[in-house]
Amino acid sequence: MKEIFSQNPVYAVMAFAGTLLFVLKMLLLFVTGDGDTDFDGDVDIEHTDGGEAFTLVSTQSILAFFMGAGWIGLAAKQEWKMSDMYGVIAAGVFGFVMMLFSSFITFQIKKFNNIPKVNIKEAIGRTGRAYTNIPAKGEGIGQVEITIGNKQQILQASSKGEAINAFESIKVHYVDDSGNLIVKKA
Repeated sequence: MKEIFSQNPVYAVMAFAGTLLFVLKMLLLFVTGDGDTDFDGDVDIEHTDGGEAFTLVSTQSILAFFMGAGWIGLAAKQEWKMSDMYGVIAAGVFGFVMMLFSSFITFQIKKFNNIPKVNIKEAIGRTGRAYTNIPAKGEGIGQVEITIGNKQQILQASSKGEAINAFESIKVHYVDDSGNLIVKKA
């Protein structure tokens, strides 16, 4: 071990530090669920999610680069007896491949977490049932259970006329500007 650090300190630090930090990052990902943390105190720190876009440069992909480049750099020098120039090229290429691979895997995993959006306007004309009591027109908001796009949804609704009791059948008349369903008894 001491020989590795003394002969190739740059590759050794890249390999060991990159691997350690990459593993820690992955453990945090599994423990916290998404790798994000909240900070409290005098300063508010916000993280904006990139959404579904393929992100090549991220903390995880940079750690993957250092991990891959470090290990291949060590292998190129120690095992394959490559010159310094070819070792750097091999390390850089493999590190970049690891960076791409890490980003691709992260992109694919994010697609699984994607919640499909439904067009609420598709509810117009559909029938469902009152999930809670819906007050008469202008007196408040209740909830209805309705199927949109093969997915059962619980949405806010207002009555077009008289009050509707929970579990009664309803029909969606229209959707107002705030996304509230305007319903009547079916």
